[in-house]
Amino acid sequence: MQNQIAAYLPTPSPVILIVYPKEPYQYLAVFVNQTRQQAEELFRQKYPIDPQATYEVKEYQDVESYSVTEEGNLLVNGSYK
Repeated sequence: MQNQIAAYLPTPSPVILIVYPKEPYQYLAVFVNQTRQQAEELFRQKYPIDPQATYEVKEYQDVESYSVTEEGNLLVNGSYK
């Protein structure tokens, strides 16, 4: 498992991770201080996805720091979630 650079937030915050697998890539998007609905709307605006496409939404609370793995997981506050 290879991690990306960690992000540190000034206050504990909610974080939304969206994982959209589309061969040959996997798109990962992280949204901080947004609701799930806001995050999904922004994701659909930013990335033109097929209407039938599925993606996974992972929600986290009280996040102080995080990093995203290549597998589409989040390391939150120093531990895997």
